[in-house]
Amino acid sequence: MTTVAASTAAAASLLLYANHSLGISKDLKQYRLDASWTKRFPQFLAKLGADSPHLYRMLEQADPNADALWFEGRTWNYRAMKQQVDELAVGLLDLGVQNGDIVAVFMTNSPEMVFTVYALTKLGAAPALINNALRDETLLHCVRLPASSLILTTPDLATHAASAAKSLSDSIKTVRLNVGSFRPTTTTPLSLDQDIIDFPFPEPSRTTSLPLTPPKTLASTAALIYTSGTTGKPKACSVKNALVCVVSNTTSADADNPKKYLTPLRTYSCMPVFHGTTFFTGLCYSAAQSGCFCVGRKFSARNFWKEVSECRATRVLYVGELVRFILATSPGQYDRAHNVLVAAGNGLQKDVWVDFQRRFNVKEIREFYRSTEGLVKFDNIHYRGRPGAGRVGYMGVLRKQVFDKGSQAIVRFDYDTENPVRDAETGFCVVAARGEPGEAIAKIRDMATYTNYHGNVEATENKLLRDVFEKGDVWQRSGDLLVQESNGWVKFVDRIGDTYRWMGENVSAGEVRGFISELPGVKDAVVVGRRLEKYDGQAGTALIVLDAADEKQGSGMTEVVFMGRLFKELRGKGVPRYAVPRLVMVRDELVDVGDTFKHAKNVVKNIDWAGGDGLGRKYYLDLQDERYKRLDPENWSSIEQGRAKL
Repeated sequence: MTTVAASTAAAASLLLYANHSLGISKDLKQYRLDASWTKRFPQFLAKLGADSPHLYRMLEQADPNADALWFEGRTWNYRAMKQQVDELAVGLLDLGVQNGDIVAVFMTNSPEMVFTVYALTKLGAAPALINNALRDETLLHCVRLPASSLILTTPDLATHAASAAKSLSDSIKTVRLNVGSFRPTTTTPLSLDQDIIDFPFPEPSRTTSLPLTPPKTLASTAALIYTSGTTGKPKACSVKNALVCVVSNTTSADADNPKKYLTPLRTYSCMPVFHGTTFFTGLCYSAAQSGCFCVGRKFSARNFWKEVSECRATRVLYVGELVRFILATSPGQYDRAHNVLVAAGNGLQKDVWVDFQRRFNVKEIREFYRSTEGLVKFDNIHYRGRPGAGRVGYMGVLRKQVFDKGSQAIVRFDYDTENPVRDAETGFCVVAARGEPGEAIAKIRDMATYTNYHGNVEATENKLLRDVFEKGDVWQRSGDLLVQESNGWVKFVDRIGDTYRWMGENVSAGEVRGFISELPGVKDAVVVGRRLEKYDGQAGTALIVLDAADEKQGSGMTEVVFMGRLFKELRGKGVPRYAVPRLVMVRDELVDVGDTFKHAKNVVKNIDWAGGDGLGRKYYLDLQDERYKRLDPENWSSIEQGRAKL
């Protein structure tokens, strides 16, 4: 008996050790969640109907008496919201919107924006959700992409929209929409006022004459959501109805306990609706659950929890940078005076993650790894005090070798070519070992429902990998480096190439460099992202080479004048505020880059901003004054300690 007991104990210990080291139970739990979701998805599609797998159908099927939308103290239930949406749809018909159109939507977070998205879907059209921080040249590009004959805008942005429309074509109408979220304004320049028309609200009775929503499929375009990509101007992700349905199907975590999570579901987001996180996880998911989408006009760290408390949110959405700003505020009366059960989002670092849960009593974090156009997915449902903080998910032996095999992988990456490594004999990609950062990729099953880049075949093709693990297969590149750590947890490492993330936005270093290089007096420029210890993401850093001949010839473009104008010059060219470099070094000689431009990038990445190296003169961006100032030890100390408002 003693021998049997000892053997049993030894076997149990061995199983516990195997489970701990191989992560079997974690993999099985994730498999169960995925299998449950997969089983429910066809039922969800069947409920919507074969010809109506879209957002407006979700609005029609929602509980008419349930709260649908909250904004600054005002609430609409689904019956009232549908009535408002249908009225807008009639007005859009009067403006000439037709089935299949893609219409530019340039709006601030507001009920106006939410209603517009639904109304366009009702007509079989799709919104092109343009980043409202864009101006001038970049804004023109984003309006031009969908070939829209309308720009639907809110009063606060109408002047910028009208200016863009006028620059492109006299036939593009700028339509200003206000259902009470904006105070009347008389500040529109007279030169543009005649180019702006107010939305033609119809008589409510006319909604009964609305035509039926045109038949749509999973492959039909639901929306354009813009992303910076890795180079050049913003690209438009052509989001299909398939993706809208995927993100709207009830998650297994919610389906397992609907009484806790869904009765009611009230999701708050003050991040832009034109972002995938808010659009998918806020607007779309709420509609499918008859939940209330609580919209914040804009982010305010000081008022975040106050508004969360006022709207009675049970869930908040985040990006990592937003959470760090909230933590930097002084303790307040609303820190724990809320009903939040779940915080969901992406990009949360471990130190911020733990402190956020502890200070604000948020028991559950749902960190997800996704991108608007991306197929790779990881999820980390994390409860306070448990392992996994700061990680995007878990991948044990079963998941890596069985469950995920053939669908997604982390493959070895060549930093010189910025491409996945290929096996010399087979020519196929090689799965990265534990502890080795690699690019996350996912297999494409159906190109018809794939999120391509609208009107940009080359950019779409550049995201594809062919003959990855077998001849003829097609996979999608994520553009991100992830690593499976020795304990099985998966961690985000970095963006690949010229794109870096700052203030919750992907910034194209190539685009910013292009704008700087076009300025008078600039001989060359290099832009890269650089990690700063106390800040999330990577701050934009630039090395600018000025043409010394200009100053010698008395053109007036001295370094002092140039740096004094730089911020406003870049903003005037359409560079968003978040993309303007935070640190700048100025030289009057080109950097010895060797054989490749990458060497110049490395020079900038390795600048000793604290020291007195002789490479050039250093500046930092004072956002309050909106101009660059010379960087001295005191300023740099403030940045190192995280006190500078970058």
